[in-house]
Amino acid sequence: MALKTTQAHTRMTARDERTQATRPSGRMTLGDRVYDEILHLIINAKIPEGGRLPTEAQFCQLYSVSRTVVRDALSRLRIDGVITSRQGQGSIVVRRPNAGVFSFPFVSSIADMQRFFEFRQLVEGEAAALAAARRSPDELARIRAAFDAVSRALASNEPGVEEDLAFHFAIADAAHNKFLATPLISARDNYIQCIQFARALSAKPDERLGQRLQSEHRRILEAIEAADDQAARTAMIAHLTNTRDRVFLGD
Repeated sequence: MALKTTQAHTRMTARDERTQATRPSGRMTLGDRVYDEILHLIINAKIPEGGRLPTEAQFCQLYSVSRTVVRDALSRLRIDGVITSRQGQGSIVVRRPNAGVFSFPFVSSIADMQRFFEFRQLVEGEAAALAAARRSPDELARIRAAFDAVSRALASNEPGVEEDLAFHFAIADAAHNKFLATPLISARDNYIQCIQFARALSAKPDERLGQRLQSEHRRILEAIEAADDQAARTAMIAHLTNTRDRVFLGD
């Protein structure tokens, strides 16, 4: 499928203001842009049902983004039931959406953020347990790759917000339950805010915080690798509890 880079970039630029105007945070991530661009292609039948998407490398070149960003966008499309991934065939369109994406309430107060952490503990704990039981080899590889991307970002003193999101969303994707995973993907603006708050308000130096984050992430990854659903659930809930405490208690 031939797509012109200049047209894609022009369209992305033209749509940025319109999309940002509808987002409570006024902030649109690279993952949002790529997700919206691919969805735009599918909805307008430029990639029909049964059609094959360009490769990850082609999307990286087309939108001038990293593989992490592209994989995040593709993961969201899989969870939304728009595409499926087939061994040796890449990503295939299975449904053309007719309606907007699930709308998730935005965090607008400290009380909201506390409730959002409760939501994450309930939903992501089960998502991690299901991922441990259901993940495919390819999905496990994506979770490992996302973990490694977080490590590289932290080692480079980068915020690593997109990489952190990709790790959590790769786990949600591997749960194989769109009713569980879709609200997580739809709440990405809240995720970004929570991650930024946790980093900004932590009483620990950045290097120590990064070490703690990856130690917690590693326990989740190892439990999923071992197909230990209970350990995965426990590790995820512990990670989210620690993240909440870093925000509200300065731990």
